[in-house]
Order: sequence, then C-alpha cells, then structure tokens
Amino acid sequence: MQVNEIPFFDSPYLIHEGRFWNVILHRDNQSFLGRCIVYLKSRILDDPLSLTSEEQDELWNNIFPKLSKALENSFEPDRINYCHLANVEHFVHWHIIPRYEKNPIREFAGEIFTDEKAGANCFPAPLKQVSQEIMNKIHSTLKENFDLTQ
Repeated sequence: MQVNEIPFFDSPYLIHEGRFWNVILHRDNQSFLGRCIVYLKSRILDDPLSLTSEEQDELWNNIFPKLSKALENSFEPDRINYCHLANVEHFVHWHIIPRYEKNPIREFAGEIFTDEKAGANCFPAPLKQVSQEIMNKIHSTLKENFDLTQ
C-alpha cells in the first residue's frame, strides 16, 4: 500500500508538501479552527521512534515550527496540541489542534467556531463540519501564512 492510497490522508486541502511530510487541513472536522494533520508521506511506518534523522529534522525543525507560526498568524490560538495517537490509522501522523481557551468563541469568514473543550482534553473532539467555501477560506489563509513563514 502506498501512502497516497491511505483514504484517511486523501484531502484536497494540501497546505504544504515537504520531502518526507505533508500538511493537510483536517477535511472532516473543524471543531478546532485550523485543525490539521501532518503525515509521513515517504514510507509506511507505524512507530515514530523509527523515523530517520532526516525525517525527524524536517518535522521538528521545519514543519512544526512553520505550521505553528502559520496557525498563530491565521487564527491566534492560545496553544497548540500535537497529538500522535495512531489508534485507528496505524501510520505515523500527528493531529495538530489549535486550542482557544481565553476566548473559546472565534469568528472566521462569517462562521462561528467554539472550542467546546477549552481547558480540557480535546478528545473526543466535537464534530463541526463547515461548507466547502469556508474550508477553502481556512485552507487558503493557512497555506498563505505557511508559505510566508521563514
């Protein structure tokens, strides 16, 4: 099975394509405005401790810092959760979940987003599906800010 054949990672909302990692906007749930997934695209692997030093370097020194800054510039979260669970999809990937604790109600592009779990564990995450138009706006804002980040 090729990485691009894993249905979980099939998303029209690619934010960044790196050498080893892709960043996508979570296509099914925006209960946390700007929620993303970062996944290893270069090979099938289920244990993050088996990452090569090159894969680690790109993730920790490029992808995560740039995505964090892009989320900050796009939506001003109070913190970001980085979750590697792999309980359902047994492939190395992270759920990147912006958290809004000081003001859990945020408006973006005319849509209201509420961090219903402010100050608590984000899982199980409440479901919030938004229109394709709103998804496109979230995606373009985040992608633009990611691309501008040095």
